[in-house]
Amino acid sequence: MIAALLCDKDETMLILPSDHFIGDLNNFYAFCSKSTQMASETNSIVTFGVKPNEFNPGYGYINAVYGQQEKYHIVRSFTEKPEHGLSNDHYWNSGIFVFKAKRYIDEMRESIPNLCNLCCASVQHSTPQERFPYLKQQDFVGTEGVSIDYLIMEKAENVAMMEANFDWMDVGTWNSVLELSRRFGKEPVSFQHVTRKKGPVLTTESNTKNLLSRVCKQQSVLNKSLMSFINKVKEAKAIRKEIKPWWFCSVVLMGENFLIKYLFINPLSCTSKQFHHYRDEYHIVLSGAGYVNLGNKTRVIATNHVVEIPRKVSHRIENRSANFPLGIVEFRVGELLSDNDIVKLDDVYGRF
Repeated sequence: MIAALLCDKDETMLILPSDHFIGDLNNFYAFCSKSTQMASETNSIVTFGVKPNEFNPGYGYINAVYGQQEKYHIVRSFTEKPEHGLSNDHYWNSGIFVFKAKRYIDEMRESIPNLCNLCCASVQHSTPQERFPYLKQQDFVGTEGVSIDYLIMEKAENVAMMEANFDWMDVGTWNSVLELSRRFGKEPVSFQHVTRKKGPVLTTESNTKNLLSRVCKQQSVLNKSLMSFINKVKEAKAIRKEIKPWWFCSVVLMGENFLIKYLFINPLSCTSKQFHHYRDEYHIVLSGAGYVNLGNKTRVIATNHVVEIPRKVSHRIENRSANFPLGIVEFRVGELLSDNDIVKLDDVYGRF
């Protein structure tokens, strides 16, 4: 809203989500040019719809049909995260919007006048030294956190859609992150530029930790969405493989402040008893059953169970089975992710 107020009223704005990947930039620029012209000439809100190659309940959908002149689609409605498949005239909602600044301001004044007035006051009272006017924390008291889709797009009239045929992917789920990493070969995706508009953000240690911590606190077994990603970890090409006395582990994904490993523990084997100063760990059992010693407590862990291991808490993973290996995905979150942060308290293999 503040950005729109800083623009000339007839300027055209391009609004982009921060968690999407666009591969064919030249084609994308062409679409931006066409949509800018359309928004300028018709004073419409223009959005980009992506033809689905499958039904995905995690995406928003646009119901749109061709107009009489068949130059662009007319949007009938928006559907956020439907529970079942939709008809062929529905498109994935890319969350990309193009409109004149004045059109957006008018929609905001109609839908949420209080927030609009706060933004106007912030711009009017800003000094020349302030490059970026902003609202203070107290300004948001009493305002509702609603996305542009719910707030404006579902209510607005004169909304057009262009069918996007450029390479597009919503990088808002673990599955899509892994798919993007696979697409670009050997090196893992750098997550320092990947964010989410809805749900947890993957760019900081605290937010990555919060995501996994909520999984641990809410349930001892995984939900289907996260389990779908975890299962694909087994298929991912290892960045680095490490042989251990208890068998081996593979590093599969790395970010600025997190690391994901796949551990395989032999029958009748165990890790060292250890703790860490600078990271937290989350162990998710993929196969087999074992025991985790956490602090002064020991409990059984089985397939799909999650174990939260805070920093500075001693722990050891044991596979007491004589016949079956124990498969675990390990998430490391913190400032120091290497084995240099391991403090061994006891080790049956004599590694100190």
